[in-house]
Amino acid sequence: MKAKFNFILILLAIWLFQGCKSITGDKIKVHGNFTNLPETWLYIYQVLPESQPLIDSVSTDASGNFSITFPVKNAGFYLLKRNADNEITLIISPGENILLTGNGNSLRNTYTVEGSKDSKLYSEYNQFTATNLTKVDSLSRIFAESQSNPDFIHIKKQLDSTYLGIFNNQKEKVVSFVNNHPNSLTSLLVISSNFGPNPLLSEQSYPELFLKLDSALFQAYPENSLVNTFHLRVLDFKVEMADAREHDKILKAGMPAPEISLPNAAGKEIKLSSTHGKLTLVYFWSSWNALCRQTNMNLASIYTTYHDRGFEIYAVSIDSDTDLWKKSYMLDKAYWVQVNDPKGLESGYCRTYAVKAIPMLILVGKDGNIIARDPVFGDLSGLIKKNL
Repeated sequence: MKAKFNFILILLAIWLFQGCKSITGDKIKVHGNFTNLPETWLYIYQVLPESQPLIDSVSTDASGNFSITFPVKNAGFYLLKRNADNEITLIISPGENILLTGNGNSLRNTYTVEGSKDSKLYSEYNQFTATNLTKVDSLSRIFAESQSNPDFIHIKKQLDSTYLGIFNNQKEKVVSFVNNHPNSLTSLLVISSNFGPNPLLSEQSYPELFLKLDSALFQAYPENSLVNTFHLRVLDFKVEMADAREHDKILKAGMPAPEISLPNAAGKEIKLSSTHGKLTLVYFWSSWNALCRQTNMNLASIYTTYHDRGFEIYAVSIDSDTDLWKKSYMLDKAYWVQVNDPKGLESGYCRTYAVKAIPMLILVGKDGNIIARDPVFGDLSGLIKKNL
């Protein structure tokens, strides 16, 4: 009898131990309570580079309580969704026991999270962002209410200045966050985030920050697909930087502008060097690009003003449709040297001049040497006056 009693105690101890220990191995638990969300289905999606597969689902009870357990082999990104407008982003690692609370009517703006370090970090960043976006909403209301005010222009300048301050505050938050958490998957979301419709950071504006994060995350999470996608993005950027350094050697101010020889509308080859002795704007463009068409019209007045004083434009169209190119520059009154390279951005001349996007401008002096590469359009007239 005593032996049987001891056996029952052992079984009870094992049961209690298993019931009290945290989630381990390849499983995680997400549970909690969402007010105002009784008997509602919630869906778990995994975030991958090219898709968001549904992982599992769970329904809240009459009081908004829910609990779900599912396998997670490697740390990654997940969405807990009520619907497309009401979701929570989670950064989950194997073995985590995640507690969520929030208002079911606005999960994204009200939720709290415990039991997942990275998810908590991201919720705190979201709260900071939400505060700044609320400030922007207030500015938008003031803008709308002030349009009939006689002092509207002054008010608008103040609003623009205030918005810029908020935007820069958000940008500083991102830089600080990534620098403080380079080993956190959360930083991958933060560095790629927008503020409203506007991107905050890019590889070009913060190269060292992107390189630092890539190095840390790729070492810590080599099997994460989104980390690998980011790594490939940074590798492409490294190639671009190396390419830019090479182009800087031949395209920096004071270096001879590389020769171009392409046919005009009549099929006659026109060389860039034929414009030596004139201040020349080399202009890569295309008829299908709206910004280029606007640039054509803006250049027309500059050309009219300075052409008789020794200013020329050597425009390289990258249109594959030569008929459309001819009709477009005539319609835009772009009556300067027009040549065509139907190979587009993949042409040898685009590679030589490092043309990644159009319009692209290079101002070349009377001696054939480069004065300015991709100058700000608003500065162009001043540069032309200075160098004529």
